[in-house]
Amino acid sequence: YGDVVISKLECIGHIQKRMGSRLRRLETSLKGKILCDGKSISGKNRLTDGAIDRLQNYFGLAIRQNLDSVENMRRAIWAIYFHTLSTNGTPNHGLCPAGADSWCKYRKGLITGEKYNHSNSLPTAIMDEIKPIFKNLAQQDLLKKCLHGRTQNPNESLHNVIWSRIPKTVFVGIYTLHFGVFDAISTFNEGNVTKCLVLQLLGLSAGHNTVEAMKRLDRERLRSADCKFKNITKDAMQQKRGVKRKLLLEN
Repeated sequence: YGDVVISKLECIGHIQKRMGSRLRRLETSLKGKILCDGKSISGKNRLTDGAIDRLQNYFGLAIRQNLDSVENMRRAIWAIYFHTLSTNGTPNHGLCPAGADSWCKYRKGLITGEKYNHSNSLPTAIMDEIKPIFKNLAQQDLLKKCLHGRTQNPNESLHNVIWSRIPKTVFVGIYTLHFGVFDAISTFNEGNVTKCLVLQLLGLSAGHNTVEAMKRLDRERLRSADCKFKNITKDAMQQKRGVKRKLLLEN
């Protein structure tokens, strides 16, 4: 825009999903192909759905826990790669954080004296196929756009509230659009009880049952949100997403 340079920021959640999506596409594209170690890419102790989910989650943590520096992000991302490549015979933990509070149990074991068994390692043949994905997602230009440390989740939540009032598949006039967006924003920020406040500003008085109904809807929304943050619910959602991904790949 003239002399003003617009720099696009990236949603950390979307960048994290790129890792999982690209690993799954890689697994699909190499399905049936024999790698240099004489085995396929999938199977026991290979690139399974569980291994992909782990790498995706660790990649997201590497970004979120190093918002102070792009170099620290890159170091943490490559630490994941070499940590996953490591075996009992050839440990590669030079980039892993040191100290007794390190997430790397190998480096932690050097302090505590506890021996670490590399049970979640992936073979070198698979890591060689994965390496270009790490290179691409560890670029400085991309990571600079993640230093803000935020996601698009609040925006998407608001959009969901708007679309529940004004579906994208239905055409509405400009006044209906304005009214639906205003109602969605007030509900998103303050809850359904704001409908009663709007009536008061219009000189109307909401009845007791209407007020109680709006409060009940707000309590239910908070209860549902608290439930979704519980670990058991998160695990169930991850399993559901895994089943959905498998069905999509099969079709």
